[in-house]
Amino acid sequence: MAIQAKENLFLSFKLLNSFTQEDYERVQYIEKIVDRYEDKLGTYLLKVTKNELSDEQNENTGKFLHTITDFERISDHAVNLSNSAKEIYEKGIVFSDDAKQELRVLENAVSEIAGTAIEAFINNNLQLAEKIEPLEELIDELCDELKLHHVQRLKHGTCSLNSGFVFNDILNNYERIADHCSNIAVAMIALESDNFDAHEYLGSVKRMKNETYEKYFDAYSKEYIIQK
Repeated sequence: MAIQAKENLFLSFKLLNSFTQEDYERVQYIEKIVDRYEDKLGTYLLKVTKNELSDEQNENTGKFLHTITDFERISDHAVNLSNSAKEIYEKGIVFSDDAKQELRVLENAVSEIAGTAIEAFINNNLQLAEKIEPLEELIDELCDELKLHHVQRLKHGTCSLNSGFVFNDILNNYERIADHCSNIAVAMIALESDNFDAHEYLGSVKRMKNETYEKYFDAYSKEYIIQK
């Protein structure tokens, strides 16, 4: 399910850069597969929890129950992006050079966070999962910055209203994808504790911002730079 969600997301990125009807239909097809995974896995896992399980089985079951919705939502956002790509193609929408550059930077950041979250999940790599939250915070900041730039372009007439709507839709989907990647990492790390509370864990991570967190955030900030 995680691999299918990743494939759908990266296919939607491809569509935004080069639209084809074949790839568009492929995104819709994969989304149906991911939906079926969520339904069948959710039903199965709920049945499993009624049985007596070992500590490891309980941990894995909890992790899966907390993450299947996030994988399904990542695929949903891939569909949203594919629809934006179709609108761009059919309406002949053209972004300004600045908007294109900004979207490329953000797309690269979202590609990395999704790839990292899914690799961490598949391999149960907690050290890799720790890299997610700093990048999610940077993506949030980039989205806020890009929205401000978008407003300025509208004021100066370098961006049309139609292209502006699509630009904002893409930003919103990128931001939500990063949020779901954060949820996956939080589930992996926090479930190592006997008392799982995602909100409390996430709050403590952002409050502490320890040396490792700051190191990753600083590295990402240097990698994903928006030209002024």
